[in-house]
Amino acid sequence: MKPQELNIFRWLRPDFLVVTTLLFTVVALIGLVSFNLTLFDPIEKALADFNFSDLLYSKLSSKQELLDTNIVLVNIGHLDREQIARQIKRIRSYHPKVIGFDGFFAVKRDPAVDSALLVQLKDPPGIVMACYLTGKDAVEGVYDSLETSAVYFNSGNKALVNLGGANPETSTVRFFSPVLSFKNKKFYAMAANLVSKYDRAAFKQLVERGNEREIIHYSGNRNAFISIDATEVLDSSADLGIIRNKIVLMGYMGESFGQPKDLEDIFYTPLNPELAGRSRPDMYGVVIHANVASMILSGNYINVMPHWLQIVLSFIFCYFYVLFFTWLSSRNPALFDLLFPAILLTINVLLVYTFFILYKSCSYSISATYFLVPVVLYKTFLTWYERAIVIISKKIKLPKLLFPPKAKS
Repeated sequence: MKPQELNIFRWLRPDFLVVTTLLFTVVALIGLVSFNLTLFDPIEKALADFNFSDLLYSKLSSKQELLDTNIVLVNIGHLDREQIARQIKRIRSYHPKVIGFDGFFAVKRDPAVDSALLVQLKDPPGIVMACYLTGKDAVEGVYDSLETSAVYFNSGNKALVNLGGANPETSTVRFFSPVLSFKNKKFYAMAANLVSKYDRAAFKQLVERGNEREIIHYSGNRNAFISIDATEVLDSSADLGIIRNKIVLMGYMGESFGQPKDLEDIFYTPLNPELAGRSRPDMYGVVIHANVASMILSGNYINVMPHWLQIVLSFIFCYFYVLFFTWLSSRNPALFDLLFPAILLTINVLLVYTFFILYKSCSYSISATYFLVPVVLYKTFLTWYERAIVIISKKIKLPKLLFPPKAKS
C-alpha cells in the first residue's frame, strides 16, 4: 500500500466514528425534546415555522415578479350570487380553456338567483368547483368529511382547495398534495385539476413524479399573474379578451384590489416579508393555487434530497468536522479557542449559502438541520462527553474506542 494511501486511512478511526454517532444521537434527542416543549416556549413557538428557504423567497430573491400569462385571476370580492353569475357568464363569453371557482355556495337561497347561477356553473364545460377535506386528524392525513357547495350547485367536477401546513391558518404554506383519497375516491388539487384540462403533458409529468406532497415553487404574489378585479369583470365596456384559452381562477382577493388585505381566506407563505413573529398573512388562497398551477405548467419543481441521503452526507460531513477540530485543538489549544467562533460562523454561513445556491439554481432542497446543529453543538458536546467518560471510567473499565479521540501526530 502506498504511503499517501496510509495517510488517508489513518483518519478512518473507530473512536471518531463513535463520537460522531453519539453527537448525532444527541442532536436527534434534542430535536425530540424541543418538539415536545414547543408549546411551552414562546420564542421557540415563534420560530418553529421558520425554514431557511424562506430567506431566499423573502429577502434574497428578485423583487421583480415574472408574469405568467397562462393564468388569469378574477376577484369575486363581496359580490352576491347574482353578480357572480353575471361574472361567470361574461367570462365564458371570452372562451377561456377552463374555469376554477375557489369558493362555496353552502346553502340554497333565492330560487331565481340560484337557478341563474346554476345555469352558469353547469353550462358545458362545467366549472371546477372547490371542495375541502376536514377532520380532527387532518394534519396526519386522516379526514372525516368532505365539504362542498350544496348538492344543488354540484357541477360534477370538484377539486381540493386544501393547502399544506400543520395549521393553514397559522403555518406557512410551503407544500400541496396533488391528490388525496376520501372514501375510495381520488380528488385532485384545484391547480392539478385545472392543468389536467389545460395541458395534459404537464399534468402527466406531475402524476409521474408520484409524490404525496410537492414543495410549492412560488412565482410571486398577485402581481405575478394577470388579475382582474370584481367590478372590472362586470363592466361591459372592459375588454376581457386576455382570458381567451387561458386558465381562469375565480376567488376572493379582498373587497377590491385598491383596499388593504383583510383576513378572509388569506395565508402565510415564504414570500412574507416578516420571517419570524409576523403579524399578518400575505397571500390569498386563490393566488396560492395560481402559483401551484404555474409551477406544474412550467415543470419547475423543487426536488428534495431523500432523508436517508441527507443523514448519510451530514454524518460524513460531521465526521470530518470532528476530525479537523480534534486535530486543531491538539496541535494548538490556544489557537483553537481563539479561532473556533470564527470558524464555526464561517462553516455555518458557507453551508447555508451552498443550500441557497442549490435551491435557487438547481431547484434542489436539502434540510440544513443535520448539517448545522452538530456543528453548533460539537464543542459543548465534547466537553460534556470527556467529563462523563472520566467519571464512568473510574467505576468501570471502558473500551479505548469510547474515549474522546485524540489526533495522531
